Amino acid sequence: MIEWLESLLLGLIQGVTEFLPVSSDGHLAITQQGFAWLTGHRRSGKEDLFFDIMLHVGTLCAILFHYRREILEGARGLLLDAKDVRPGFDRGAVLRVGLLAGVATSPLVPFALIFKKKLEEAFQSTTAAGVGFLITAAALLVVSWRMRSRDGSKDATTMTWLDALLIGIAQTAAPLPGVSRSGMTIAAALLLGLTRSWSVGFSLLIAVPAICGAAVFELKDALKDPSALGLTPDRIAQTLAATVLAGIVGYFAILWLIRVVRGGRLWYFSVYLIGLGSLVLALSAVSGGSPDAGAAKTLDRTAVGRDLGTDPDGIRRGYPLPLDRPHAPGSGPPGILAGAPATS
Repeated sequence: MIEWLESLLLGLIQGVTEFLPVSSDGHLAITQQGFAWLTGHRRSGKEDLFFDIMLHVGTLCAILFHYRREILEGARGLLLDAKDVRPGFDRGAVLRVGLLAGVATSPLVPFALIFKKKLEEAFQSTTAAGVGFLITAAALLVVSWRMRSRDGSKDATTMTWLDALLIGIAQTAAPLPGVSRSGMTIAAALLLGLTRSWSVGFSLLIAVPAICGAAVFELKDALKDPSALGLTPDRIAQTLAATVLAGIVGYFAILWLIRVVRGGRLWYFSVYLIGLGSLVLALSAVSGGSPDAGAAKTLDRTAVGRDLGTDPDGIRRGYPLPLDRPHAPGSGPPGILAGAPATS
């Protein structure tokens, strides 16, 4: 029962936080750490990361549903070269926007491949999430100051390839827990002079290839070794239910995000993130000077549902530990996890 509660709560959190500039990954990470401490059972970073990416697939469906009319009209302009489409939906305009999205996505690919192991380990660190929250808060404060002046003037037809590349570079911070993908990309777009509406639209547009890429990568691993991801029938059902919930809630979060950005109220979220990030870091420090020390003392008995005692062959087994806990007494050397980063 507790696993169903955790899964549905994570789906709800993902839906609310994916599009708001508060980092869904950071909120998922600290919630998963909290349940790990509560239950005395910690899943591997690989399991948590797979579950998080499936939740992102749910919110990806929310993007596609929200922009369903634009997608259909763009498809008519691109594939059928229809002449009765609105301005900006003809074949040339759609191709240009697609190429801009490709340029913005390109920096994320090498970043993900190079740092994927470290990123997965960071998902088990509450300190990493706390720092990420403060980074996002700083970005939002800067852009809130910028938004005091008039709205930007660049839209889909006038933004440059350099604009797209710089927004893409900002997006590379998104796989870090606590760093908001929407927050970083919208902030970069606004600072570069894009209109508020197009800043949101372009941020959501480039979320599509980022989420799809991470999902394909994880599904490939899941098909190779489902047992490594803990994909029991019950866990699959929990994942599907949480994914659907994330998509439904995410749709309404998109509507909220659009109103917030148009109203120039991003600084509200920076205040929230400063408070949350400070609280997370304080709790990490109180727990013993390492991000997961408090939980780890409870969890040293278990790892992915297995006892850390002596195996039948008399050898004491080691299990993966958080990145900034190089060695816990009696737990063996840290392991290196493999996987693909999620988006925020």
